Amino acid sequence: MKQLLRKLTAAAASFTVTAALAALMPAGTLTASAASDYWKFDFGGGGVEGGYTGVSASDGYNAGRGYGFSNGTNVTNVGASGGGALSDAVRFNNSTPTGGYTFCADVPNGLYQVSVWLGDTNRTSVAIEGMYQIMNLTGNNAYHTLQVPVSDGQLNICACEGKAGYAFTMSALEIKKISDEAKTNPTIWVCGDSTVCNYYPLNSSGQAGWAQMLPDYIDNTKWQVMNMATSGQCARGFMDAGQFTVIEKNGQPGDIYVVSIGINDTNAKNNTTEEQYAEILTDMAQRAMKKGMRVILVQQQGRNGDCQRSPLLTGRWYNGAVASVGQKLNIEVVNLFQLWQDYCLTKSV
Repeated sequence: MKQLLRKLTAAAASFTVTAALAALMPAGTLTASAASDYWKFDFGGGGVEGGYTGVSASDGYNAGRGYGFSNGTNVTNVGASGGGALSDAVRFNNSTPTGGYTFCADVPNGLYQVSVWLGDTNRTSVAIEGMYQIMNLTGNNAYHTLQVPVSDGQLNICACEGKAGYAFTMSALEIKKISDEAKTNPTIWVCGDSTVCNYYPLNSSGQAGWAQMLPDYIDNTKWQVMNMATSGQCARGFMDAGQFTVIEKNGQPGDIYVVSIGINDTNAKNNTTEEQYAEILTDMAQRAMKKGMRVILVQQQGRNGDCQRSPLLTGRWYNGAVASVGQKLNIEVVNLFQLWQDYCLTKSV
């Protein structure tokens, strides 16, 4: 029951935010082409699944072959719990999101659908093209797919530390060209924390972030969602950790950038005043707007017990700063706190 309630709450939050987004979404269609460029890699030393190219830890990059691990990349063949291509993996031992220690695949410039399967892992993030693009995949053989533009003739990817002290591994990789244009299709980019982020696998997870449910409420033939939120994150951390980097680099005019962060900024350990939070929020918003993106700020929801208070709260966290920044920059602000509280009250009567 708790799992269901958590997912319903996330869905409700997603629905209310989506209602505010809907009017801002211009018509468009995801670009696709008849391109047949398709690469499938099976990592590890335990055999190669049919239809895949095997890649062992000892396979350094070779220009004639067109793939392999970059010079200096420290990887180890390891087993994994899945079947077929997911029965083995490579463990990255010295990779960083911005470093050069990656798996490299020579591909023509264009837009690619990149699908990643991890090996056995507690929590792993994935960097592609020198920046974080998949955050905190959890569980053995966790899977994620996304669009990645390539403009330098080579796709670079590595598994990176998601949680200190745990291995970060990759079992399989598929790269499929979907357009000759090296830019993402219309995208809703999301900044957030544990109330927003993805949880894997969703069908067995006890919780879900509202942005993880967002694809269920939008036209997926016109928009994709890139959710860069992570549990425990604050606004400064989102910038400093490199989660904003892909948004700023790959964001296109007409994209939407939703910022729903601030709960953890009020925690003393993050040492962020409301004024500093507003400055960081302003900086993020202005940089996205400079790219031609539509920025939407979200005043975050409260805690479970807030709807039992008397009198009821009118807001939480640094929601006042969110409203002020929105007014200053003349951008949309969604009062998710009020929408969430109204929803909770209907469920508790």
